[in-house]
Amino acid sequence: MTHSNTHNCEDTHEHKAKKAATHRVKIIAGHIECLKKMVENGDYCLDIVHQSRAIQSALKKLDAALIEDHLKTCVVDQINKGELDKTTSELLKLYEYK
Repeated sequence: MTHSNTHNCEDTHEHKAKKAATHRVKIIAGHIECLKKMVENGDYCLDIVHQSRAIQSALKKLDAALIEDHLKTCVVDQINKGELDKTTSELLKLYEYK
């Protein structure tokens, strides 16, 4: 797995926000493991779909929390450093994921 490291704003993230995101990821990982077992065990199709949709909802909530944190920390930091083009480019990329 790769990730973009176009801007390291490690110092701007609050410990609480990082801890909350890590906690959410661990919960989602547990749900994905459950989904995997459901598929392997041949559980009822609609039960699998409900589990999958719950995971997708949790991922959307994680995305929203990460984007909010990014806007409040990294974007502010970039703007203060005069990196407006970079900030604009990054924000426009978010719309490509819809």
